[in-house]
Amino acid sequence: MAKKQVERDKLFDHDFDGIKEYDNPLPTWWVWLWVGSMIFSVFYILWYHVGNGPSIYDKLEKENARFGDAMMAKYGNLKPDEETILKFMNDNDAMSAISSLFKGKCAQCHVADGSGNVGPNLTDDYYIHVKKITDIPDVITKGVLAKGMPPWEGQLTETQIVLLSSYVAYLRLHPVEQGKEAQGEKIDPWPGTPSGS
Repeated sequence: MAKKQVERDKLFDHDFDGIKEYDNPLPTWWVWLWVGSMIFSVFYILWYHVGNGPSIYDKLEKENARFGDAMMAKYGNLKPDEETILKFMNDNDAMSAISSLFKGKCAQCHVADGSGNVGPNLTDDYYIHVKKITDIPDVITKGVLAKGMPPWEGQLTETQIVLLSSYVAYLRLHPVEQGKEAQGEKIDPWPGTPSGS
């Protein structure tokens, strides 16, 4: 009998079509957790969106710098000559490591697999600004501003540019069937490869 009385006390007085609302408040700890998250969000917005808090781009730059340091430590100071580009093009471990740099810097225009989007398809035998393998680092370094490709000189180390050049050369050996239509002129195969694709 006492139990029924307590339950009745938790019911609100109003009813609608014979339905009464039961007074069941949220746990206090849950309410304060919600209030705390709302207060925290104000400071979070002020620090990261209005103030000087680090952005995702700052974090990306730091990660790229660490990656560049790791590449320098592992491979040393590489020069953009044919022998070096071909050497790393055939090194699967190096290509696997550098693929993340390609995806972070180049995939927006060339797609992660190099099949082309805004930028040309890098997996076929046709190139616009490349006639020989050593032209690749020049294009990466200086960019092609008329076509919207930024120069990466100053943003990437020379070692990163050489490794990225090797990766672009490597992509040609792995054509993508559904890639963007060919642009430019067909060029000779890379030295030491039976065909360009």
